[in-house]
Amino acid sequence: MKNLLTRTLTGALLAISGVVAAQQMDPNMPGMAGMHDTKPAEAQGTGMVKAIDTAKGTITLQHEAIASIGWPAMTMPFKVASPELLKQVKVGDKVQFTLHPAGMASTVTSITPAQ
Repeated sequence: MKNLLTRTLTGALLAISGVVAAQQMDPNMPGMAGMHDTKPAEAQGTGMVKAIDTAKGTITLQHEAIASIGWPAMTMPFKVASPELLKQVKVGDKVQFTLHPAGMASTVTSITPAQ
């Protein structure tokens, strides 16, 4: 009986410590640990076309910060979802674009000259 009580109390203490640790992971959102890791399926950005490579199907954009996915302003190449997107803009154009965020494998899904 004493052994069963010891095991029960040990299990309860381990469960409580796991909940407390999870809540302490994000001090800004108690009880929501891990929620900030989710990224939207699409993100909007504004930037300038620095290079177009039709052979590789890429466009290099110098973009402003994209807050919805936590990116600072930077210059990087992106694959495009369709080669037709590269015909809509030219080097030096200020653009608005939509991308599917996946780090360095992010893909531009739409792009238009900025108004």
